[in-house]
Amino acid sequence: LYFDDSGPRDGPVIITTHGVSENGSYWGRTGVTEALTSWGFRVIDTDMRGHGRSVPLGSGDPGYTVEEVAADFGRIANHLGVLKFHLLTHATGGMAAIEYAIHNSNRLLSLMSTDSGSATYPLDKYSDERFEFHAFERREPPVDSPMADARAAHRIEDILENARAQGGGPFLNRLDANAEPDRCWREVYDIMETTPLGHVADFMRSFYTSPDPKITGLRRIDCPVLLLLGEYDQMFVKPNELMARVIPNATHVVLPGIGHMTAIEDRAGTLESIFEFLKAHGLMPERRPAPESALEMGLDSLSGD
Repeated sequence: LYFDDSGPRDGPVIITTHGVSENGSYWGRTGVTEALTSWGFRVIDTDMRGHGRSVPLGSGDPGYTVEEVAADFGRIANHLGVLKFHLLTHATGGMAAIEYAIHNSNRLLSLMSTDSGSATYPLDKYSDERFEFHAFERREPPVDSPMADARAAHRIEDILENARAQGGGPFLNRLDANAEPDRCWREVYDIMETTPLGHVADFMRSFYTSPDPKITGLRRIDCPVLLLLGEYDQMFVKPNELMARVIPNATHVVLPGIGHMTAIEDRAGTLESIFEFLKAHGLMPERRPAPESALEMGLDSLSGD
């Protein structure tokens, strides 16, 4: 498991993870990591197993399940000698983080979930409390994902070019509506360019298998939770509404006008939402004065390339 470790060693630890076909640079490339370390946090940007530089070294089972990916958070914290930590997650990584929080929220200072859900095969029809005790069966991953047949793809450029020509699909659908569309597409490419396509394809087939939103488990999460979502994130609107209803200490924030790639599409809004959440729960580091506004956070410096 690969990770980048930055910020003051005595600062509160934030372990980050990312979405499918991405890597830990999702937070660094967009300026979020730099902002968090400037606030006094120690940030551990991880490459989820099967992604980036976290690839299998042998021929055994790579553990591409939500349970194993969730357990990796505890493994990394143990390796670093960290008892309690924050989780900052995006999309698929958020599914694993929610699984971790259901069973280990006593170890979490907070869970910050962006554009994610509690089921690994999210379906709107199950985002209702009447399915709390419903029996769910294993499903196959969606066949219309741009990465579903990644083994046949030659380059990540081809995948993104095809996605853009078709309107971006469910995950990149608002990039061309952004005030800086070319920057957004370029950052997506920069983050995904080292994607190990074969491993990601295997990951998808093993990971996206359960439509169970785990309502009973969500009620057990006992730490502050931020649920951050883009207004036009087609797949996760209903799953986020469900989590906001049933997680005891959840803050639900919807960023207007954007889609699934929140940190890329609206980095200032993403950082301000994280800051306000941490400040409201008294979770900003004590080692330095907390900024009082977005201007003091230096968000204006993140508005360009």
